[in-house]
Amino acid sequence: MGQRPATIQRPFAGIGRKWIIDRFGVALALLAFDFVVIAVLGLATGLGYHHLAYDGGGDIIQFAGIGVLTALLYTLPIAYNHEYRFEDFLEGRRGPSHAFIRWNYVFLCLSAIGFLTKTTSIFSRGWLVVFYAVGLVTVMALDAAVTRILAIAIETGRIASRRLMLVGAEPEIARMAEAVECPKAGFRVVARVPLPGVLDAPAEQVFMAGLDGAVDTARTLGVDDVIILADWSRGSMINTLVDAFSVLPAAVHLGASSIIGRFSDARLARFGFATALSLTAPPLTAFQALIKRVFDLVVSAAALVLLSPVLLVIALLIKCDSPGPVFFRQRRRGYNLKEFRIWKFRTMSTLDDGPRIEQATRGDIRITRIGSVLRRFNLDELPQLINVLTGEMSLVGPRPHAVAHDELFEKRIAKYRRRLNVRPGITGWAQVNGLRGPTETDDLMRGRVEHDLYYIDNWSVSLDLYILFATLTSQRAFRNAV
Repeated sequence: MGQRPATIQRPFAGIGRKWIIDRFGVALALLAFDFVVIAVLGLATGLGYHHLAYDGGGDIIQFAGIGVLTALLYTLPIAYNHEYRFEDFLEGRRGPSHAFIRWNYVFLCLSAIGFLTKTTSIFSRGWLVVFYAVGLVTVMALDAAVTRILAIAIETGRIASRRLMLVGAEPEIARMAEAVECPKAGFRVVARVPLPGVLDAPAEQVFMAGLDGAVDTARTLGVDDVIILADWSRGSMINTLVDAFSVLPAAVHLGASSIIGRFSDARLARFGFATALSLTAPPLTAFQALIKRVFDLVVSAAALVLLSPVLLVIALLIKCDSPGPVFFRQRRRGYNLKEFRIWKFRTMSTLDDGPRIEQATRGDIRITRIGSVLRRFNLDELPQLINVLTGEMSLVGPRPHAVAHDELFEKRIAKYRRRLNVRPGITGWAQVNGLRGPTETDDLMRGRVEHDLYYIDNWSVSLDLYILFATLTSQRAFRNAV
């Protein structure tokens, strides 16, 4: 007798689904809710602003029209990019930075429309500023609230989980089931089809012929996704499995191998007519890099102008305190390991920049009197605004180390070089978490590197703004200063 698929396990097969909310319906409801809230917000801010500023109601049709146009510009691109999916909320892709970028994009579009139609003079600038500010806070708060509500709804079973069928070797099925069956993830394994080991050709053909029962079961259970966990080297078996399950109104997936499974962002990429599997991507997209660079240019230029009297006073104090130059220039490594010379106020009696550099320590006799004050309050870093302006550094990023220290630690710490896949910063995630000052051991440097890599992997405009705020206000940002 030929072999056939093992008995299919059917957990939850008897559970009714009538009371569970459909995912697609929730996505549509979220889209409609965003649309209505933004449209009403446009109308409400217009009426409220004109009532307070002009003691009159204003043009209701005008306010409603702008509100509806704003709602369309905000919701339609998100819907087109499928960003009303549960995964986008639960996995953090609909966070504050997403709302910030989308909302600013909407108002740029409104500005362009107003300019092209020559209608900018019709609308109250004061109202638009109020609408922008209130709307930005509102869409950020809505995304945060929806994320929390969805997590609770999925955890309590009020929203239908995606129903999975796992097809593969039993150890692989067990591993995958453990990884996906989490109440907060929104996935549920409803059927398992264990595959036998290596078969000879006739036995494998008999086995494949018995797949009709598995397909019928998937159809009966309303499976949303079929995940095939077969060894990728068994090409003929995989092709047959895909053909068998492709008759279902369900998505068919090929489970990641042990190598590809390491990369959470692996995806298909097209190069002309060729297809490849992309395992990693640049730390920042071109658009993200542009946003970060524009922000750096504007803030660094403004800061240099506003702080010029402070910089001049510090320069005079350094000259009066000890002999030597005002500025300290040292070779550092920047983006993609490209070397540059950093600008700092001189705080020591030495100007080391050779193959061996001794880090400053607490009570170091090389630190000058004014230098100790500058280092304590991070004021010696202010001239690096010049490096930011010239594009060698960013306001926020991994702190650049002396070249000699880079050459030392890159041999000892895995992925050390990866911290410079973005421009180094005047301040960074490690610094606001107290990881600054001497790195006398590998563990101290490893902690700094871990924070730098976290920043690279989780960059957002909101994270940069938080780090800048914390640099100025948090006690941890001044910890371990020497």
